[in-house]
Amino acid sequence: MKWNDAMWKLVKLSHLVADEKLEKGGLYGVLHFFSDGYVWGGNEVFEFELECGVDFDGAVSALKFYDVCKVLDKRIAYDVGVDGGYLYIKGDGTEVKIGMMQVDVRVNRIFDVISESGEIMKGVGIEWREGVVDVIKRMGKVASSGSAVGDYKVVCFDSEGIYATDRVRIASCFMPFILGDERVLLSVDGVKQLVDVAEDERVVGAWVLGNKLYIKFDDNFYVSVVGYDVDFPDLKGVFERYVGSVRTFNIDKVIADEISKIVQTLDQADVVYLVVREGWLELRVRSVRGFEWRRRLQRVGVDDDYEVGVLAKDIDGVINGAMELGFSEEVLYCRSEEGVEYIVATMNK
Repeated sequence: MKWNDAMWKLVKLSHLVADEKLEKGGLYGVLHFFSDGYVWGGNEVFEFELECGVDFDGAVSALKFYDVCKVLDKRIAYDVGVDGGYLYIKGDGTEVKIGMMQVDVRVNRIFDVISESGEIMKGVGIEWREGVVDVIKRMGKVASSGSAVGDYKVVCFDSEGIYATDRVRIASCFMPFILGDERVLLSVDGVKQLVDVAEDERVVGAWVLGNKLYIKFDDNFYVSVVGYDVDFPDLKGVFERYVGSVRTFNIDKVIADEISKIVQTLDQADVVYLVVREGWLELRVRSVRGFEWRRRLQRVGVDDDYEVGVLAKDIDGVINGAMELGFSEEVLYCRSEEGVEYIVATMNK
């Protein structure tokens, strides 16, 4: 076969699923080629299937494929095939070979699942609108930061919005994503890989079957992400309960980004105090390394005085790009330019 645009896409996809430890099992971390033109790859939380025109059956390490193919010259037309136990790629004086793997596992292909399970799969509508990728990236940062075994390392999608928590922070974006009554709790690692490949794709269809969300994009490109059936809290209700007592004000984006840069230089255990005194917003830091720091930032339209303390690690990734802040005795509120709203539990002095 001739190397084509889909094969370049496969190089990126192979990097997402490459895992030397997993490939020893013969299923995950491996690219499985099928003579009907498709290639399948996956890890434990994310799978893809892509039509790229291959005319042979076989399997190669996703890691080796990526390491070899990422340096190929995109200006050259290559021939691809199998010869003597090797996958070969040839073109314009370049020839590389990748050893084929002997695998004895059955791939549960996404195309087959969708084709054969039509009557029992739940079709869902997805609003893959402009800006949703940036929203999901912010959600992923919160969902992945929990440190306890029982933390909810999932991103929740439903007809009212997208939600995530690490128990200290709640991130919400009231942007409908799933159309209908379904609620999907997806692995945060799988979600990260989904947004890596989906930013420039057009959704053709989406389905839920068992614990997986299946999405079909243009050009016969399929993705599945593992979900979990966990007792996920009513984050929307919790969020609304706390935000009801918050006094908010606008913040200059330049100021917000300046706070973010300062926070990134601090120790994670440092306490950051955001203070409103006499109509001015101030930032104060009490560091575990033995220093204190204070800076007056901007005037705000708030008459009352406020002071909230949060750990540096809890505000990192939240304050950057902020357009609005708010305080109560219990939480710090923040709204980003993408429309993500956060509440962060505060600390006593």
